[in-house]
Amino acid sequence: MLRPKEVCERLGISYTTLRDYVKRGYIKPVLTPGGKWRFREEDVERLIGVVKQKRVVLYARVSSSSQRDDLERQVRALEEWARSNNIVEYEVVTDIGSGLNEDRKGFKKILKLATERKISKIVIAYPDRLTRFGFKTIEELLRAFGVEIVVLNHEDKDPREELVEDLITIVSHFAGKLYGMRSHKYEKVVEGARKLIEDP
Repeated sequence: MLRPKEVCERLGISYTTLRDYVKRGYIKPVLTPGGKWRFREEDVERLIGVVKQKRVVLYARVSSSSQRDDLERQVRALEEWARSNNIVEYEVVTDIGSGLNEDRKGFKKILKLATERKISKIVIAYPDRLTRFGFKTIEELLRAFGVEIVVLNHEDKDPREELVEDLITIVSHFAGKLYGMRSHKYEKVVEGARKLIEDP
């Protein structure tokens, strides 16, 4: 039987991560008469093989802060998928921003992890959570780095707010090209487009 410290050393993880593994049911401790955790060596050896696998990224995105409930729903669905597929090593990455914006912090992070060959899968609720356009191109590129994109659902019922934000992003991009991002004309065009699109 191994103590928690010995298990953490063998797995190369922190005590917090070990507690998380216990909570998720990936390894079950045996309680001593004094209420201390001990772990069977065979259970630890089995978990070592799982932990050494490349990480899986669960990626969720919404367009605006007002859609945080939807973001949480996506994350819950992705984590449920991970549990049902016995995925232990996963990381949740989220973004709030248009799927047309290539400068999203989370999006750039998963591309970096993929090109560094640190992950095996990117799991998303819908194809357009990753990107609005060019999904097939990104899928093909990531495949070259040994990364599979797993899509849980293929038909997304786009909320109106999501589409509005995408249209504003397109207008902003081209207005910036025409007039410069800091010009008065740019602000006027973007604000005018927002009012036009958002008015019922």
